[in-house]
Amino acid sequence: MSTGPTEHFEAVLESQEGEAVVLATTTNSYHLHLVVESEVPLGSPGDRISGTAHARALKVHQAGGGGAFIEPVSGQPRIVAGRVLRNNGSGEVLVRSAIPFVVTVRPGKDRDACVPGTFVNFHVESGVIFRPDGMD
Repeated sequence: MSTGPTEHFEAVLESQEGEAVVLATTTNSYHLHLVVESEVPLGSPGDRISGTAHARALKVHQAGGGGAFIEPVSGQPRIVAGRVLRNNGSGEVLVRSAIPFVVTVRPGKDRDACVPGTFVNFHVESGVIFRPDGMD
């Protein structure tokens, strides 16, 4: 999936230890525990950084309506809920949640449920990836 401006979000780096980072989102009160794909330092605590969040879906649930949220508010994301913005048909779905998420979805019923414009809830695998801008 090509990256576009709607996939990126800004956050404040709260901490980094090896590949584990804690990011405080700038548009709400989330403190997300994510994984970077290398141990390259992202900056100092308090620095603003931007990038993309990538998760793998364990299960997808269509919702008749709802909001955009991540559970838990502080910690590793387990549930990502929001509106589908794009489904590229090959497994990557862009979702507008509390932050934008690129979610990899298995073929079949789960992927078919990810119709642009619909609300979905994803149960996601541990180890959601943060890809900082400029580190590709």
